[in-house]
Amino acid sequence: MDFTEVYPVASGSKDLVVFSPGGHFILSAVQDRLIVRRADTLQITRHWKLNLSATATNTVLPQKGQASSNSLETQITQIGWSADSEYLLGVCSRLGIVHVFKMRDENWNCQVDAGTEGLVKAEWAPDGRHILCFSQWGLRVTIWSLVTGTATYIQFPSHSEANHQFSHDGRYLFTAERHRSKDSIGIYDALDAYKLVRNCSVPTSNLGAISLSPNGLYLAIWEGVLEVVILSISGTVLATFLPPLDPGLGIKGVRWHPQSSFIAVLGYDDKIHILDSVSWSSIYTIEPVSRTPSNINVWREPSQWMETTEGRGFLSYEKLHGSTAVSLAKADPAKPNPKGNGLDMSWNCTRNNVLCPICAPRFCWIYDFPSPRDSFAPRIRSLLMHDHHCEADSTEETAECIGVPAKEFEVRSIQWGPDGHSLILVGKGGFCCAFEVENE
Repeated sequence: MDFTEVYPVASGSKDLVVFSPGGHFILSAVQDRLIVRRADTLQITRHWKLNLSATATNTVLPQKGQASSNSLETQITQIGWSADSEYLLGVCSRLGIVHVFKMRDENWNCQVDAGTEGLVKAEWAPDGRHILCFSQWGLRVTIWSLVTGTATYIQFPSHSEANHQFSHDGRYLFTAERHRSKDSIGIYDALDAYKLVRNCSVPTSNLGAISLSPNGLYLAIWEGVLEVVILSISGTVLATFLPPLDPGLGIKGVRWHPQSSFIAVLGYDDKIHILDSVSWSSIYTIEPVSRTPSNINVWREPSQWMETTEGRGFLSYEKLHGSTAVSLAKADPAKPNPKGNGLDMSWNCTRNNVLCPICAPRFCWIYDFPSPRDSFAPRIRSLLMHDHHCEADSTEETAECIGVPAKEFEVRSIQWGPDGHSLILVGKGGFCCAFEVENE
C-alpha cells in the first residue's frame, strides 16, 4: 500500500473530503474554497471560492459585526457530489447559503439562500438534480430543482437527524413528520414533483427516527428510545419490539440485513437483538463476553508498534491462542449520556452470513451467520483487539496494522473509495490517500 502527501482540509468534520461516486475525483473544502483533485494523481482540476458576501436575507437581517473571510462564520460546513458526479455543492449553514457548481462548466454556478428560516444541512436527491434543504427548528424541508428553479415544501419534519430516507430506487421519499401534535410518515413521489402520495399515522408520540428496509417493503421507526415499531409501506403496524427485562436507556439504533431477512436492534444495554422478518420477534441476542471461546481467532495489535516501526511499513497482528480475557466497560444508566462500550455494528454486504458488531472502541467482534439449511445459531469467528481507538480490516487468516508515513498526522476517520482499492485518511486539518499497490 502506498500513501500520498498530506493535503489541507477544513477542520471540524470528517465529511469535508469525499470521493466522487465514480471514484475519479476527490472533493475537499478549505475555509471558503472547494477543491477538486484527480483521484489517480491528486492534481487539482477545479477550484472555486464561494461568494459568502451579504445575501438578500443578511441584508435585511444584518449580523452583529462583520465576519472576516477566514472566520468560522464563513467556513464551508458541508460538501457533496450529485449521483452522476456532474454537480457538486458547498454549504455554509451558519450563513444559510448553498452554492452549486458544475464540473463541465467552471463558470456555471447557482446559489440557494435559505432565508430567515435558517439552514441545518443540505443534501442531494438521488437524481442529482434536486437539493434538499433542512431548515432550523424543524419548520420545513425545501426541495429545489436545478432544472426548473422551483421549490417544493414539506412542512414540519421531525427534529431527528434520521428523519427521512429515499427508497433504494430513488422513486419515493419517506419523511417523519409531526402535524397537530401527532406523528406521521409522509411518502412523496420524486418523479412527480415530490407530490404527496400518502400520509400514514403512526402509533407513536415522539417519533425518533426511521429506517427503510433494503427491499423497500418495511419501515422501522423509533418511539423516542423506548421501542421499535415495524410498519408496512401502507402504514400497517406489523410488530412492536421492546428489549426484554430492563431496557436501560432503550434503543440506540437499528441495522437492516442486506436482504431484509433480519433487523438488528442495538440497545444502550450493550446488547444486539436479532429479529427475523417473519415473526418480527427476537430470535437471538448478541452481547459482549468477558472471555472468548478457545476455538476462535484472536488478533491483538502489537504493543508499541508505532515506536518500533516509526510509523512506516506493515506489521502483522499477534495471534493469541486459547481463551482470552476481554475488559469491558459497563454503561451506568444513572449518568446522562453514558458511553458504555460504544456499541455499533454493520453487516457484511458481500457475504450476507457475516455480522460485524463493534463493542467498545478497542474491540471488534466478527460473527458468522448460519446458512438457511442450518439451525440459527450465530457464532463468534474472530476478535480484533486494539491498544487505541481505531478502525481495522482483516481477512479470516490475517490482520495487519499499517503506519502512515507522515509526521504529526493522526488518522481520525477512514473512507473507502468506490473501487475498493483506495482510501481517504482524514486527520485534523489534513488528509492523505492510500492506494493498493499491485505486485509485479
